[in-house]
Amino acid sequence: MSERVTRRLSSLSAKYIAVFALLVAVPVICTSAYLLSSSYQDNKRALARLQQEKATSVAVMIDQYFADLTQRMAAVSGRYLSFTALGAVLQPLLDGNASNAFYIDRTGRKTLASAGGGLTRVKGSFLHDRSVEQARAATVYFGPVYAPRLLSNPGARSMEVIVAAPKDPTRLRSAGDDFVGATVDLRVIQDLVRQARLGTSGYVYVVDARGVPIAHPNASAFTHGSLALPQVTKALASSGTGSTVGRNLRGEKVLSTWATVAPVGWKVFVEQPESAAFAPVRGKIWRAALLLAAFLTVGVGLSVLLARRLVRPIKQMQTAAARIGAGAYDERIELDRRDELGALADELNGMAASLQASVGGLEQRVEDRTQQLQHALAELSQKGSQLEVASRHKSEFLANMSHELRTPLNAIIGFSQVLRQRLFGEINAKQEEYLDDILASGNHLLELINDVLDLSKVEAGQVELDVATFSLREALERGVVMVRERATRNGVRLSLEVAADVDLVDGDERRIRQVVFNLLSNAVKFTPRGGSVVVASARENGEVLVSVTDTGPGIAADERERIFEEFQQTDVGVRQREGTGLGLALSKRLVELHRGRIWVESPSGHGSRFVFTLPIEKAGGNGG
Repeated sequence: MSERVTRRLSSLSAKYIAVFALLVAVPVICTSAYLLSSSYQDNKRALARLQQEKATSVAVMIDQYFADLTQRMAAVSGRYLSFTALGAVLQPLLDGNASNAFYIDRTGRKTLASAGGGLTRVKGSFLHDRSVEQARAATVYFGPVYAPRLLSNPGARSMEVIVAAPKDPTRLRSAGDDFVGATVDLRVIQDLVRQARLGTSGYVYVVDARGVPIAHPNASAFTHGSLALPQVTKALASSGTGSTVGRNLRGEKVLSTWATVAPVGWKVFVEQPESAAFAPVRGKIWRAALLLAAFLTVGVGLSVLLARRLVRPIKQMQTAAARIGAGAYDERIELDRRDELGALADELNGMAASLQASVGGLEQRVEDRTQQLQHALAELSQKGSQLEVASRHKSEFLANMSHELRTPLNAIIGFSQVLRQRLFGEINAKQEEYLDDILASGNHLLELINDVLDLSKVEAGQVELDVATFSLREALERGVVMVRERATRNGVRLSLEVAADVDLVDGDERRIRQVVFNLLSNAVKFTPRGGSVVVASARENGEVLVSVTDTGPGIAADERERIFEEFQQTDVGVRQREGTGLGLALSKRLVELHRGRIWVESPSGHGSRFVFTLPIEKAGGNGG
């Protein structure tokens, strides 16, 4: 009995049935697993993306609220006003969710207006209060969130906001500047968060930079000093947006995403329980399991029916194919069938005849093709050499022509400056205007020639880096100083954020400063009035990263690679008719000479962030 079972299991029919079942089962299992995994990941990404958009939108609304508030506070001017008039000026702030508002004049006196209508002159000088000092340094001071002593509402939250009044542009800021402040009732934030919902199970809440809840749909959250939830801890350690799987106050798993309210460092969370978020995926898993069982049953039944008809002719063709493979090209298969197996036997017979006829001339054709390929490779190598020579001649020509053009151009600029300074006599207004145009055009052309000369030297391999250890912090500070005048004239705010562990690096300081100046000039040029430009440095993965971030119009995705080519500009740059289209190309070459990389990150319409890297060799932090 056991021998009969063994013989049947080892027969070709049994093996064919097993293989056929596997051929059905494995693809179905793999496909189902892949589809379920893809569906799970797609659903998770889609939910995270949806929640992230909701968190970002709430963060933007909170940011806009504080921007409007500080703008209204900055518009308050109490200088030279009487005590009563000053109360009237502060009254509009009390109408905007503020429990009190105050004004500190240049002598340090504080005038306090309460929401109940009271107006008080507070004794003492407040100019040296920590909050006022921070407002003087940063223009705006956002105080910590605290809970007023209200037994009737344990979820009440307030914070103090102080804005340095605009100073007189003819003098520097001093201890005598004016300040406007208000104690803001954060119910407006709680109302805003309460209105933001995500489906039937999603919810939104906000915590401050210490994890203290500001707005939360669960009143028990306000009984905690700070929310010790894993997603809150992870979010407080991050600087922007993110997502993770965390726990709610009841200990249930939730899909959590967050966004940051930049001015105050708050985190906006959007969450929903995993049980509700992934309920549709569990239904798909059960349906896929039933479908898999049905496919396996049908597959095994079909394999049994087909095995009996297929095994015998397959064995016959196997024997004939083995003989043909051994060199018996005159072997033919005799199979009297009109189905696909009969057609396969005829094809095998035709293949044997064709193989017999083609073996003789195959080697000669292979040799002919090899010779043709060698000839084509030789021609391609010759063309490449010619292109290299042409490129070198082009670079040498540009370098020589740039030198020849700079001499008369410097003379034109020099004589124009002499005439502009009236060293040879007075000039009228029209002549002065024309001389200004000549100087501007000459300087623009000189800048273009210098960029062409530098770029041609790089391409011709004539640039040798003067590598030495230098202070990257000082190089960035000098770059900011060089563009500060234009930034001030255009109403653009400049700031520098240098990491504490980044100072000394190895490289050509003059070339690195040239790259920083090119990036800063572009950022200031394309940032609208009221915008900002931030220069920053950091250490990541064995490299020093230097970034220049602006709030300009952004760069379209199809232009982010093209702008690093010679004489290429964005549509905005072409409309402004400024620049040569060489600055970024030259910067890319100089960074690559330092074995670094340069790229741009720019969500269209939301500013740009240009980043370049320098490898760390003897780089040190804090002067080390």
